[in-house]
Amino acid sequence: MKYNKRDSNVYQIRLENEDDLYHLNLLLSEGDQVRALTERRESSQSDRLKKERGKKQKMKLTIDVKNLEYQSFGQRFRCHGLISLGENNQGLHHTLILEPGDSFDVRKEVWLNHHKKRLKKAAEPIVTATAIAVESDSIVIAELRTYGIRELKTLNREGSGKSTGGEELNDFYKRAVRQIVKVHIKDSVIVIIGPGFLKEDFAEVGKSRAREIFKGCVIENSGQGGMAGIHEAIGRGNLPNAVAQIKIQEEMATVERLKEAIAKEMGTYGKNEVKRAVESGAAESILLISEKTKEKEGLELLELAQKNRTEVIEVSSHHHGGEMLLGLGGTAVILRYQMT
Repeated sequence: MKYNKRDSNVYQIRLENEDDLYHLNLLLSEGDQVRALTERRESSQSDRLKKERGKKQKMKLTIDVKNLEYQSFGQRFRCHGLISLGENNQGLHHTLILEPGDSFDVRKEVWLNHHKKRLKKAAEPIVTATAIAVESDSIVIAELRTYGIRELKTLNREGSGKSTGGEELNDFYKRAVRQIVKVHIKDSVIVIIGPGFLKEDFAEVGKSRAREIFKGCVIENSGQGGMAGIHEAIGRGNLPNAVAQIKIQEEMATVERLKEAIAKEMGTYGKNEVKRAVESGAAESILLISEKTKEKEGLELLELAQKNRTEVIEVSSHHHGGEMLLGLGGTAVILRYQMT
């Protein structure tokens, strides 16, 4: 994402990639104004009488945001609202469809600190990875992005478990490499995960069949295969620097630290408990589902955290760590000391 400050209340934003749609969903709230180039059908009185639809015309419109539609790993972002004063068809409903490559202006009554931090995060270079969980009879391919993990494909070894007539392991690996080449994102780091030594064998096949993709691959051990193994490896938070910039690794590792803290009575969750911990200064850090920053409760916690020098860690809901935090109510704290 690229952005420029037009004045104290307006920023010009340019979307560069699909990760920016995730950040935009967290930036925009009801009551904001968005001005963008869009298409709209102009309908005249004669059109209405003839029950005909006018042709779509390109025009710049400003809308007062009412609701947003965002789907993780999607290519488009929908922003619904009413056309503002001073525009054609003012007061009527309109939907802006925003996607990578689009530029537009966003106006807020107040840009809070976490809004500005979100802009800075969105402007950082993105790092993606392709995770491959290897087992003798199945291989799972997943995409790791700034905000979440998506399973792309599961391959099963043909005839696995049979004493004769099954697919040779080396042939299975070659078939998997061909699929990875098809779904691999340009410049994405390959992370090969799994128990035992099969992952090293798979890496050798990958390097021999698709060297450009596999030459910088990272190999990481896990106690299990499949998506569970991918979540396990990332959740430990110690993947090499090549993929350390992927935000979900930090988020998932922090949720794991929270679990350990709760087990030792050095962490707590629940609306009242979290608020009391932050107000009293006992909270070292607060974990907050990112979408909570758009709600009154979340904004109040952010303000309290800032006053009490509590670290704020926003966690995406689009990975296993976020799902666990949602199960605790969407907010939790790691304590400096035990509360009585």
